[in-house]
Amino acid sequence: MNAQTLSISHRFEWATLAASGGLCVLLMFLTWEGVEQATDLDDRGVHGVHYARGVSTSLLAALTVGLIGWRQHRRHEAALSEEASRCAGEARDSRRLLEVVVDATPAALLVLDRDFRVIRANRMAERVHGGPLVGTRCYDALAGRSCQCAECPARATFTTALSQTTSGIHTDPHTGEMLAVESHPLRLPDGQDYVLIVERVVTEQQKLQARLLHQEKMAAFGQLAAGVAHEMGNPLASVEAQLQLLDEARLAPDDAAVVGTVRQEVMRLRRILREMVDFARRRRDEATLVPVQTVVRDALRLVRHDPRMRGVSTLEEFDPETPPVFMVEDHLMQVTLNLLLNALDAMPSGGTLRIEVKPAGAHVALRVHDSGVGMDHATLGRCFEPLFTTKGPGKGTGLGLSISRDIVRAVEGEVELHSAPGKGTTAVVMLPAAGLDTDSVRPAVKGRVA
Repeated sequence: MNAQTLSISHRFEWATLAASGGLCVLLMFLTWEGVEQATDLDDRGVHGVHYARGVSTSLLAALTVGLIGWRQHRRHEAALSEEASRCAGEARDSRRLLEVVVDATPAALLVLDRDFRVIRANRMAERVHGGPLVGTRCYDALAGRSCQCAECPARATFTTALSQTTSGIHTDPHTGEMLAVESHPLRLPDGQDYVLIVERVVTEQQKLQARLLHQEKMAAFGQLAAGVAHEMGNPLASVEAQLQLLDEARLAPDDAAVVGTVRQEVMRLRRILREMVDFARRRRDEATLVPVQTVVRDALRLVRHDPRMRGVSTLEEFDPETPPVFMVEDHLMQVTLNLLLNALDAMPSGGTLRIEVKPAGAHVALRVHDSGVGMDHATLGRCFEPLFTTKGPGKGTGLGLSISRDIVRAVEGEVELHSAPGKGTTAVVMLPAAGLDTDSVRPAVKGRVA
């Protein structure tokens, strides 16, 4: 009810009370006049007049008491209405202030429901992810995927009702922003559960701190690797010399097979040592403008004849507008081959290998997807650990992904893995796109960090 309606109602009530009061006063006046002028009435008539006078006096008294009570009621109503209006105004002001504070927060904030749908996002979140987010699925808007991410902090928060922090740095596939992600449980009074996603843009200082910490770890690992390679090199050389002597001797077929097996294992040890040293040492190479599509096509040609390609079909999607990247071409080839061979190892019975190269904001996105067995959350969290592998004996050293990530991070890029059991694995490499005015060659660019 608005103020005009209330004013009209009040006026009508006042007019009704005034008319009722006037009627009662008039009745009492007429009654008293009748008493004064009815001197010739008998006792019954006089009694009736006095009765009427009493009734009118009672009505007037009741009217007076009612009027006082009504006035008090109206004052109480007005006070309540004023208090309600004040509270509503304060609530509106608080809501507006909260919205201003949320939008002014330097972190990207998103609220997700149990369907992983974004129901609220502040301005920073829309800026970071390049557009409106409300109504979209988080894995689509934030990760560019059609299904849930394997390392989903929101899912873990819904399951455990505990806050989660992702390990490492997440790179938005649309804008290329590097983010540190947290998730926190939200429960409303009505029992509805939500998750608050907090994304903070990684500053250059934070990147530098992470890089320095990584360098310290790699320096220690490098010393260990160099010592192991040195100590094992001489015994392996001696074993190889003895194997050569055995090859020159006339051995029985069974003995020759044993010698061949020993030689294969020695070669495997050599390869492990070489990869360890290669992983740990610093290298300075010449970087150039590299077309990613060309390198990926060359890598695909190299693996076409691999026995693991049997039963595997390939899908290629290369955007012709993809800009080049500035890095060592051999390093990009090494990263691509690692990802392709890992994908083939995940599909021993055949499947589909999909390779994409597309622009992604200020980055170039290389995606390698396989339809293999996939990985669970625990395995996915350890994939970049040096020497960790899920492959059988003699089929992997556990250094390929670690080396690849170091190569990519050396050029300010990032590597991510998304996987789930039975749904395959997607490797995403984000490389900074080279500017049009970039020199064709920059000498002594670090291609790998220790």
